[in-house]
Amino acid sequence: MQMKISADRMLAGKTEVDNSFLLNFMPFAPESYVKVYLAGLLAASCGTGDDNAEEYIAGKLNIDLPVVEEAFRYWETQGVVTVVRSVTPPEIQFLPVGKAMPSASKFSKTKYKDFNDQLHAMLPGRNILPGEYNEYYSLMEDTHMEPNGMLAIIAYCIRQKGENITYPYILAVARNLAGQGLLTFDRISEQLSEFDAYEKELRPVLSALGSKRKSDHEDKRLYIKWTKGMEYTPATIIKVAKTVKKGGMEKLDAMLTRYYENHLMTFEEIEDFNRNREKLVALTKNINRIIGVYYEQLDFIIETYITRWIGYGFDDNTLTLIATYCFKRGVRTLEGMNDVVEKFYKQGLISAESIDQFIGKSVENDNFIKAFFDEAGITRNVTSRDRDSYKVWTSSWGMTNDLIMLAAQKAKGNVSPVSYMNTLLSAWFKTGIKTVEEAKAYKFEKSTTTETKVTKTYTSDQLNAMFDNLDYEDL
Repeated sequence: MQMKISADRMLAGKTEVDNSFLLNFMPFAPESYVKVYLAGLLAASCGTGDDNAEEYIAGKLNIDLPVVEEAFRYWETQGVVTVVRSVTPPEIQFLPVGKAMPSASKFSKTKYKDFNDQLHAMLPGRNILPGEYNEYYSLMEDTHMEPNGMLAIIAYCIRQKGENITYPYILAVARNLAGQGLLTFDRISEQLSEFDAYEKELRPVLSALGSKRKSDHEDKRLYIKWTKGMEYTPATIIKVAKTVKKGGMEKLDAMLTRYYENHLMTFEEIEDFNRNREKLVALTKNINRIIGVYYEQLDFIIETYITRWIGYGFDDNTLTLIATYCFKRGVRTLEGMNDVVEKFYKQGLISAESIDQFIGKSVENDNFIKAFFDEAGITRNVTSRDRDSYKVWTSSWGMTNDLIMLAAQKAKGNVSPVSYMNTLLSAWFKTGIKTVEEAKAYKFEKSTTTETKVTKTYTSDQLNAMFDNLDYEDL
């Protein structure tokens, strides 16, 4: 979440720290939390109220962003800061420390005496500060986790990291298990025993990733997800891990998740998928190059367009031909190309040969349209509307090119030659004229110098023919 720091504590040239904070709060809080508090106080004093205050502090202190977020949540529970969430972005305000009291005192020492004794026995050389106790108490109170369950988690973390384990790591493991509804000692112990059993199985996975470290809790959680949730075999996981160049367990998780979503369960299926993927990437890049677009991330393009087009039956050569056709027709977006592909598909034009024939016919039609343009004295380029008109004249009304050329001759000098031609050809169609001789003999009364608005009427069959035969649209 993006947050900014309120600058209402701004003081020129210095940052004031309340003695109460130094005496009552700082000794009991984690070192990293103290650093975050002081850095935030400095930002408030200097007026550095960035909208990304937490990222700013993380960068200045060279610590992870989640630590900063956790620290401000901690200080909010302690009553020394408040987060105003009614504004955008939320604002962190520093409160007078003298009125606040460390919240550890709200927990009964008697209630957690056995917990404290066992914790000391597990970490004999550790000076456990009240702030750490407070975090354990808060988690148990908030989630209703059994104290023995929390102790089992701490023992597990010690086995993982040693006695120098940091309590934020312990809390992260505890919150993860609590989020799964594991709150009792028995259920937590069962899950942790399962985690321990995966230690041996994870060694070759980490080795395949090029890592020499010992597996941790997060590694085991992911491994259970892959083996039990997705039902991948250890052998498949190791083989996929060897293909990961960088990114470690996180990258491996992303890859296995994607394979699972594509219903790829064996390494052989995964290899075939990746080989095909390489071909798809090459095809996508080529299509993008032809129509003149650039996308750094190709996955979305492949999934949205390329895979679907191939599913229609179009091969690489055909799609390349269509892309070239689109570029020449002024279609310079993938959305526009998709419209063209859809129209070819609906007309049953799937092969490169059939589309090549269609394109040849389209070029032939454009050449004739240009010819009657010249005859009628029209100097502009051919548009999609002109092509649509030509489709209606030939396909719906049955006009021959000779008749259309005669209409063009008669339209020359008119304010709107194409409109005049349409009206004249419509009249011939309604009269049943089929030949040039019949057309010449037809008496058509229409001004050659003024525009006349004509209301055109078509049958449903004519309208269907008009739209069914449209091949593309200029964008």
